[in-house]
Amino acid sequence: MSQVALITGGGGGIGGAVARRMAAAGIAVVIADYDGQAAKKVKDEIVGAGGAADAFALDVTVAHKVKTLVTDVEKGFGRIDILANIAGGSAYTKRIEELTWAQWKEVMDVNLKGTFLMCREVAPIMQRQKSGRIINTASNYGVTGSALRTPYAAAKAGIITFTKSLALELAPDSVLANTVAPGPTDTPRVMEKESAEARRGRWWPNIPLGRTAVPQDLAEMYYFLTTPESAAITGQTFHVNGGVVMP
Repeated sequence: MSQVALITGGGGGIGGAVARRMAAAGIAVVIADYDGQAAKKVKDEIVGAGGAADAFALDVTVAHKVKTLVTDVEKGFGRIDILANIAGGSAYTKRIEELTWAQWKEVMDVNLKGTFLMCREVAPIMQRQKSGRIINTASNYGVTGSALRTPYAAAKAGIITFTKSLALELAPDSVLANTVAPGPTDTPRVMEKESAEARRGRWWPNIPLGRTAVPQDLAEMYYFLTTPESAAITGQTFHVNGGVVMP
């Protein structure tokens, strides 16, 4: 039986690329996204290309919905080998004195709480299997901080340390937990806000490789962390940012 991957945020730019990459390698992918139609679109692309996929609408901040989905996936597929937590983001760029508590909590919930809830439900399954890979998603801002994005940076920093702690807890059961930290990436959501020309002028001069990443760059790192070649890697954070941040 092929491996089974559960991918949150799988309807987005990076999440969709990760789902397609894993499916291309013969992994059965379960795509969960707040936008159920986006998840279904990625599923249909994968199935149309001959891969195995399913799609669900999911709000990762709601505990009982997370629990139900994970239970259904385990029942339907018999196992969960890979969990890629990619759901997250922030709608706010505000000075700290302008942020409301509700806005702060919203950003923390979709990033840090959602990652925790998914891991809490999936980890026991992997522990019973005595195998599994958990890949959480941070950001270069989780290391450097970011003016006007304090809740987002705080949440991503929390994910990095949470994943290290999780790796220590799960290592005795041969379950690996790592973090991928994207830098500036040309996702459709980002490109809607800022033209390619504007991004080249703002970002490229500050990136040693001279370009922003594309979703496929990230997908290759997530996929690598599912392979036998990464079997001795756990508790690590992998920065995919063209050298703009070297922690």
